Amino acid sequence: LVLLGSRTSPQLQVKCLCVLMFLSFPLNMAEVPGPCRHSITREHLLTVRNLMDNQLRSGCSITYTFIERRSLSKCCFVKAALPWILELLTTHFKYNRGSVNDGYVQSLRALILNIYSQKCVPQINEEVEDKPESFETLYRGSPSEALQRAAEVLSVYWELVTTSNAPVDWRCQHEYTETFGSTTEPSELFTESPTHFTDSYGRKSVKASQRRPVKDLYKLGFIIASICGGLLFILTLYCLITQKVLMPLVCSFLDNMCPNKDSSHTTIN
Repeated sequence: LVLLGSRTSPQLQVKCLCVLMFLSFPLNMAEVPGPCRHSITREHLLTVRNLMDNQLRSGCSITYTFIERRSLSKCCFVKAALPWILELLTTHFKYNRGSVNDGYVQSLRALILNIYSQKCVPQINEEVEDKPESFETLYRGSPSEALQRAAEVLSVYWELVTTSNAPVDWRCQHEYTETFGSTTEPSELFTESPTHFTDSYGRKSVKASQRRPVKDLYKLGFIIASICGGLLFILTLYCLITQKVLMPLVCSFLDNMCPNKDSSHTTIN
């Protein structure tokens, strides 16, 4: 730099200083600092998908607790749901050691534990914020449905850490205080799986189809009564109009006839 200062013009010296300042600018200022941006990759999301594909299509149902998002923001939804994903994998997805599915489960468990160890997502501090118990819901359904809910949470987390250029605000003390209706124990709120909902909907459809002929008969009777009433109204209106036209003609005819009788009577007298 001293050599440049002795042999170059002041404008060139200013340009060189600008280049040096730009090169010394910390690269981590352009993105979220730390390893959190790379704490989850598309391979983790693909791992969840592979584990879902390996589940039986007509297997047994499982009962588990999970977070229903409702009005929660993305960050508070992820913060509340991550512990339940870990609980779900540990409790309901146990395979022989060394199997393909066991490798998938261990990879996902390591993912969540690494997120906590790197402090990418802080654990819920009960001294500052309430536990999101009002968003905890008891589900019953297939293992694939449970993994689908876990995949949605991990996808939201991946979106948060890869698309944001600023640190994520994980403070949720105001959002976790929401109460859902008058339920005092939200963890006992039972939600049916889509399969159970489809079955109940089918039973209701059968009952509705049985009641449909009676409703159709009522509709047919109402239509016939409406048509008859309309025809009666038109006939009555026609009669009134006809009477209004004929009555003046009759009266005028009588008026014409009466004076002639009086005049003839006068002439005779």
